[in-house]
Amino acid sequence: MVGPDWKQRWLNWMNRTPDQHIRNETKNELDRLLKLHDDHTAYLANDEVTTVRKNLEGRGVEVDPVLIKDTWHQLYRRHFLQKALTHCNLCKRGFYYYQRHFVDSELECNDVVLFWRIQRMLVITANTLRQQLTNTEVRRLEKNVKEVLDDFGEDMEKKTQLITGRRVQLAEDLKKVREIQEKLEAFIEALHKEK
Repeated sequence: MVGPDWKQRWLNWMNRTPDQHIRNETKNELDRLLKLHDDHTAYLANDEVTTVRKNLEGRGVEVDPVLIKDTWHQLYRRHFLQKALTHCNLCKRGFYYYQRHFVDSELECNDVVLFWRIQRMLVITANTLRQQLTNTEVRRLEKNVKEVLDDFGEDMEKKTQLITGRRVQLAEDLKKVREIQEKLEAFIEALHKEK
């Protein structure tokens, strides 16, 4: 949203678009607001939007309140994630101390359990969806194979073409040879009985 940083602009000869420049100025102003109020709510109040817009106009940047709110939404999401990761790292250290029997009663790590449960739920849901998709595809494939076999069953020319062939002919010849061999063995056995 804010375009390339100074390193990319310097090394790759890239510039920010005017929209990216406005978003960058808005982001910088909103960063100042977040630094003042670290535990700010997820939404900006109308007077805060007006204050940010007036501060930007003082620097010669015309900004729409919708753009300020959109930028705040993205900025606050990143801030919330960074704060949650910091809290998780504290919980990680707290777990180390917990294992060593140093209990810190002020540390609340319910978020870790919640996110672990959400992750487990997502894994189970993905497996279930994968299994349902596989079952659906297997049923569709069975249906298609059955339709093709039914079509072959109704077409006599196709049946005769599939039933007759080199291998089928060899199998029928082998069957006839076995029948003749069995009759010869029966005949030889009958001759031996008569002697």
